[in-house]
Amino acid sequence: AVTQDQHQLTGAQVEEMTAKLAARLEKEPDNVDGWVMLARTYYSQRRFEEASRAYEKLVALLPSEPSLYADYADALAMAQGRKITGKPMELVKKALALDPNQWKALAMAGTEAFDRKDFKGAVEYWERLKASSAGEPIAQQIQGSIDEARRLGGLPPSPNAAPVAATKAAP
Repeated sequence: AVTQDQHQLTGAQVEEMTAKLAARLEKEPDNVDGWVMLARTYYSQRRFEEASRAYEKLVALLPSEPSLYADYADALAMAQGRKITGKPMELVKKALALDPNQWKALAMAGTEAFDRKDFKGAVEYWERLKASSAGEPIAQQIQGSIDEARRLGGLPPSPNAAPVAATKAAP
């Protein structure tokens, strides 16, 4: 227990380390690894506006990295009260232009479409996400979202979904 306590940081220590990293990046604005660490730290601290600014620096340094655009969109949406519309959606579209199967961008695009009641669009994004997540435990959750969007949109069930009647045993 003593060893474990020695390795745990207090909130004040984490804040101090974060401030030192931010100060160092003022002097090293091209330090990609530093910006990644700072952006992720701010995000984990729920400091979404600061995380957004760090991701903004990162996409300027690495403009062809789709995951950074998706992370930037996520942080910005969180800073805006979980609203994906507007600038976050522009960033999602940029991520998908660079990588049509970027998982976070597909998830966010589907959610944004669902929120607009564009259930067909949500299904299209989430079907792509599910295809890229085949075999992963999250695939079932994605299918649940797809099924709900299909139901709310009056769309036919997923082609791979078994009809309820067919699942009952014959007498």
